[in-house]
Amino acid sequence: MQQLNEQLLITFECVSAIGTSLQLEEMVKHFLKVFSRKTGALASVYWEYNKRTQTYKQICLHGKKAFSDLFVTPSANMYDEMITFDAPSGKHLLHVKMGEDWIVFVFEATIVELELIKAIISSFHAKLENAVRACQNHLELIEINQTLERRIEEEVAKNREKDKHILQQSRLAQMGEMISMIAHQWRQPLGSVSAVAASIKLKITLNRFDYSTPEGQEASKLFLNEAMSKIESYVQFLTHTIDDFRNFFKPNKQKESVTLSQLVNRTLEIIGKALEINGITISIETHATNEIFTYANEVTQVILNILKNAEDVIKERETPNPHITITIGSEGIWQTICIEDNAGGIPKSVLPHVFEPYFSTKQEKNGTGLGLYMSKTIIEEHCGGEIIATNSPAGAKFIIKLKEG
Repeated sequence: MQQLNEQLLITFECVSAIGTSLQLEEMVKHFLKVFSRKTGALASVYWEYNKRTQTYKQICLHGKKAFSDLFVTPSANMYDEMITFDAPSGKHLLHVKMGEDWIVFVFEATIVELELIKAIISSFHAKLENAVRACQNHLELIEINQTLERRIEEEVAKNREKDKHILQQSRLAQMGEMISMIAHQWRQPLGSVSAVAASIKLKITLNRFDYSTPEGQEASKLFLNEAMSKIESYVQFLTHTIDDFRNFFKPNKQKESVTLSQLVNRTLEIIGKALEINGITISIETHATNEIFTYANEVTQVILNILKNAEDVIKERETPNPHITITIGSEGIWQTICIEDNAGGIPKSVLPHVFEPYFSTKQEKNGTGLGLYMSKTIIEEHCGGEIIATNSPAGAKFIIKLKEG
């Protein structure tokens, strides 16, 4: 009875020492310490099996280091709860298998005592094996999470780099169109400069001023001052146009407080003359004037891209009385820009794909399919807003939503 009680007490304390941690080495170290103290084991070691390298590694050595030479690497000829005898040291070794791993104990005990210890181990073997498996699963889960996080970070970095590349491609693709817009913007002021210069040349050639009289000199001075003022005004306009286009292509990453009306006006300063020459009228309705804090230059690019697409469709379909309506409004926390043309709308088969990268209906025009994809990226990822493409009874409608503040 005393032996049974002692056996039950040892079993209870050993069971209590199992599963105290999800860190395998920490849990095993605690168990070996308790088990060795209760059973008289002189030393013990835990061999962990690495499936990838198919090798064993000692992760925990408990007890007298003098016996460490007795612990040989587990081999295929070992079996669970095997007792071996080391003649030189006169000690017995008890081998206990834990899944693919092994625990080996060194005892100075009789075979009868060793059989009792084996019985004690057998009583909680399954619990100990489950605790070991839980530690291993926990470690595997941590490694999976770390690998997953690293892969996510790598993919996010790749996507950011891809977006930068696509944004640059998109801007380069628009440069040809920009040159055409600059030509439209410059044609009238350059013609006016030419007309003023021709007027000056004609008056000089025809000797229209009598420089021998004060009145003639004054008239000449007045005429030249007015002419030079006109030329200066036209040159300022040309310079302003260059600044507009240069700022558009500048990779400006600074947010600024601006109203949506200001953004629309900035865009029309770039594309307005081209729309006018193509007979496209613009109407603007403003129902919201609060400022928003956003990447103004990038939002301008989005508005410009939508207007340029509308211009292309109107020209392609030869829409009669072409018209684009821009409505600035608000919806709760959002301020909105609605751009609607009267060119008949986007085909139903195309509408779900308009924001996909490299999707274009302009192959014959060298369309890149990047404009609307980058517009969606800019509005939703950079500016924290939304962009929606739909059809109205008259034509295509694009809605840009940006948060106030």
